[in-house]
Amino acid sequence: MNHHTMGFSLKIKLGLCLALFLTGCANVQQQAERSAVDISTTVDATAATTVAPPPTAQTPAQVLAPIQAPIVKAKIDDVAEPPADIWVRIRQGFAMPDLENDLVKDREAWYAARPDYMVRMTERSRKYLFHIVEELERRNMPTELALLPFIESAFNPEAVSSAKAAGMWQFMPATGKYFDLKQNIFRDE
Repeated sequence: MNHHTMGFSLKIKLGLCLALFLTGCANVQQQAERSAVDISTTVDATAATTVAPPPTAQTPAQVLAPIQAPIVKAKIDDVAEPPADIWVRIRQGFAMPDLENDLVKDREAWYAARPDYMVRMTERSRKYLFHIVEELERRNMPTELALLPFIESAFNPEAVSSAKAAGMWQFMPATGKYFDLKQNIFRDE
């Protein structure tokens, strides 16, 4: 794969990631408002066992309505302590340029039409999302990257593609070797 194609592929994935986040946050926020169940991601081990009630049917317009408000960007350094809500932290760390295009809009509509899928993926992400955001913030990286596993594997750590890309991030074995990541029977970095 040449560098141009690889860059374009990354842009598509990041655009899809942003679309997923925007539609997922809208649905998760509405779900949280409808029930007393807390579906935000925390490090509290007991919270990981909380199960959200089944979502009610919504039109894509209802799911997307809350994202019409502008998102305020802020550096994490500007805040004395990070917000407790992981989704606020992710939005505050947005750093990628505008990703608006037809492909993103198509993916937004696809995810908006599947609120039950979004809730399942969000629940699955609870074990990992906090830690991913922590590492991205520590390294001053765009927090949109925390959303990439939504697109790549739906936060399934056991996911393996037909091309043998594996894990939540769907790395290819050759990519791991290129970056000198340890790969053996006991560990796959």
